[in-house]
Amino acid sequence: MLLDPRSKMIMVICISSLALIYNTPARLLQLLLVTLVLLFIFSFNLRVIAGYLKPFIFLMFFLFVVQSIFSPGDRVILSLGPVSLISIEGVLAGATVVLRLLVITAAAMLFTTFSSRDFILGLVQWKVPYEIAFMVSTALRFLPLFRDELKNVLTAIQLRGVDLKKVPWRKKMVMYRRLTFPVVYRNMLKAEQLAIAMEARAFRAYPQRTYLRQLNLQRVDYVVILVSLLVTFILIMRYIG
Repeated sequence: MLLDPRSKMIMVICISSLALIYNTPARLLQLLLVTLVLLFIFSFNLRVIAGYLKPFIFLMFFLFVVQSIFSPGDRVILSLGPVSLISIEGVLAGATVVLRLLVITAAAMLFTTFSSRDFILGLVQWKVPYEIAFMVSTALRFLPLFRDELKNVLTAIQLRGVDLKKVPWRKKMVMYRRLTFPVVYRNMLKAEQLAIAMEARAFRAYPQRTYLRQLNLQRVDYVVILVSLLVTFILIMRYIG
């Protein structure tokens, strides 16, 4: 399905807004299913989402456990003497946090269904300064680089004979903390190389820029934008009411 990138941006904003407002697992699960259907319509490989989330499974599990333990509740499931550890309300709070992350991540995958140039061009035609549009696009491009650098560092450790599956969780957390520096450092080098390339091409040399083509909203784009905003507004009003 061919849509203007700005239509997809509106859809991402609407889905993310609902994900931040909804506070129940049932509604967030419905929103996640709708997002997955949209990705399927736009011919997005849903297996890619699993690949993006794989490095963050432990983080989501950790958030689920923390929310389950520290969220207060009356219906206790697990207790240690007089101290209640896990309640039904805590489990629901943990599921809400995890589902919210999944919805926002899945919605962000809509940005991958069009090129970064179209993303910048769409923002510029919305009267966003080119520097800000380029900065946002670059930030989105650097997120996969962090994931790839982390995978490369973990692969290097495994090639040196370290079996990560046999490392205790406490030592594994210390190891991940120490791996943060080389991952950040390598990405800072790539950012420096990008800055040098931008200066070599005379970035911001002229106040006005010209573009090879222009994006034009079609009738279907106006319908999608109107329906997305209207449905989001109605759902928010119903949820608040």
